[in-house]
Amino acid sequence: MSGPLPKNVWPAPLLRLYPGWLIFLGGLAAGLLGVQQPLLAGALCVLVLLAATLWRVHARLPQLALGFIGVSLVGYAFLGKGYAYLGVPPLFVGELALGAGLLALLKVGRLGTRHTWGLVVLLGLFMLIGLANTLPYLGTYGITALRDAVIWGYAAFALIVAGLGLHLGWVERAVRQYARLIPWFLLFAPLSLILYRLAGGLIPVLPGSDVPLLKPKGGDIAVHLAGILAFLLLGLHRHFSPPRVAERPGREWLWWLLWLIGCLSVFTGRAALLTIAAAAAVLLLLRPLSRWGRPLYLGVLVLTLMTALNVRVDLGVGREVSVPGLLLNLRSITEDTGTSTRDGSREWRLAWWNDIVGYTLHGPYFWTGKGYGINLADADGYQVEEDSSLRSPHNGHLTFLARSGVPGFTAWVLLQAAFALSLLRASFRARAAGQTVWSHLFLWILAYWLAFLVNAAFDVFLEGPQGGIWFWSLFGFGLAALEVYRRQVASPVSPT
Repeated sequence: MSGPLPKNVWPAPLLRLYPGWLIFLGGLAAGLLGVQQPLLAGALCVLVLLAATLWRVHARLPQLALGFIGVSLVGYAFLGKGYAYLGVPPLFVGELALGAGLLALLKVGRLGTRHTWGLVVLLGLFMLIGLANTLPYLGTYGITALRDAVIWGYAAFALIVAGLGLHLGWVERAVRQYARLIPWFLLFAPLSLILYRLAGGLIPVLPGSDVPLLKPKGGDIAVHLAGILAFLLLGLHRHFSPPRVAERPGREWLWWLLWLIGCLSVFTGRAALLTIAAAAAVLLLLRPLSRWGRPLYLGVLVLTLMTALNVRVDLGVGREVSVPGLLLNLRSITEDTGTSTRDGSREWRLAWWNDIVGYTLHGPYFWTGKGYGINLADADGYQVEEDSSLRSPHNGHLTFLARSGVPGFTAWVLLQAAFALSLLRASFRARAAGQTVWSHLFLWILAYWLAFLVNAAFDVFLEGPQGGIWFWSLFGFGLAALEVYRRQVASPVSPT
């Protein structure tokens, strides 16, 4: 697609002084924090050592950092929360990837997003509002405020992925790696979910925590199944998969069968249903002639067999995998079903969400929200965990409203709307120019992005690394793809 950008090299004496600056300033900050925030001071010391080590290999730092982020995305997708807990509290693998990425971006010295500067400005405004609603609470809540703030702080991954991806020219490479991982994810995801639900006690626990190494979540898996759905329906696998895979007979039938099995394993929840339905709706609306034949045929066949044989599988979550169970989940979206496991959670969510709207849009927290650090479940009276581990209202969009107020929520909505419109405009423009691959690539990003937002409306998803880092990395990849395409359009001679 596009080669590396010209390097904007900073003065050599300045570069040589960077490790010293990091160690000195980091040590000074750690000393000041050590008395009142020893945990935060220890984390800062580890980050300083990591920064100094990475700077020693600064020649390949962009490749190493972006590769580390890529490996982490695979880990989050395959292992779920288990991968997120790799590390030593409060520094886990996500924080290490963020630190490495920021250092690499600092070394590159530029974002290179001259054609997408408007989105970058909106992203910066969104992060500034989040910062303004975090800093006042650091003294009261300490590191807890920083943990809550990752829902906006992870947006730095968008800048990192966009900047490093453009610098290295890895946009096309990223899509090819994604295509390679599709069959492995389709095979692993349903098996991992079934294993965790039926034999979770046998999975090894990570040292220093009570979290098993494998801890998948149905909603998280559904988001990636939605992305794979769009990728396959748009035919991108035929362009980006290795030739030996693309030419293998019967491969697509097997992939679609595995995809349907994955859907059945996660369709015990309505959030998973809506997540995949949203991605499908994008394609039906914008690309109605996509390759629907195989999945529709297999879907009708599987559902017919399940109905005829009265298949009912209990995965230990209070909801069985069956055709009646699927219909109940669909019904529970809009009305009562008479089952406490479905109706109770829906009423609890709606009541909490209405309260948040009340004390922000129509109450005293209109401008500032309640900030980052306070436990919203405790403060709002909706705590359901004995250890008060629930902190957010199972809706990432309303988390922004509750914590950043109406200004923060507005910045979030404007940023996402601008991103979606940019993808749509680029897709239409590419289609009109006969650039089918580009058009389909932008539609895939759009459908994948929407799946993240839908799942975030029903779960604590963007607040954690397995959802937040993935979402903002996809956002950054979209920025990079838009930038590369707009450069080609602006160039007198565009590559084919």
